Amino acid sequence: MAGASYAGYAVVVQRMMHAGVPRAAAMGSVFGAGGALLMPVLLATGAPLLATAADTTVAVYVALVPMFLGYLLFGIGLARIPASTATTITLAEPAVATLLAVLVVGERPGLLGWVGLGLIGAVLVLLSAAPSPSDPRMLSAPRAPAGSRSRRSRGPAPRSAA
Repeated sequence: MAGASYAGYAVVVQRMMHAGVPRAAAMGSVFGAGGALLMPVLLATGAPLLATAADTTVAVYVALVPMFLGYLLFGIGLARIPASTATTITLAEPAVATLLAVLVVGERPGLLGWVGLGLIGAVLVLLSAAPSPSDPRMLSAPRAPAGSRSRRSRGPAPRSAA
């Protein structure tokens, strides 16, 4: 789920940047709006977050290091790569999170989980091997469909009556 939301953020932020909004303003407005929408959830369920100094310290760490630093780097990257690449990369996030859960926490996904990870990996390999729209091979003149006649095969161009 998180990967899909990152992909949505990537598209919105890149559209804003292409419209002339500076990167920091685009990132701040999109993630600020998301944070504002989550404030009622924090007010309703966030009391344990402030219950002890250790809980508050963990919350501050999570807010500053993985969230702030991660999104800062995410925004810098969005300014430098195409939206399609950003979307592809962010959709890989659940697979990376699953692999980290296996390696770090010791979780064991079932067969369907491993099949899903394999499919995500295969798609990422295919996408990385596919030519990009800016590839010179993609910029060549389009070929006429099979069975159609080009201008040359129709004979000489009609002459004008001059």
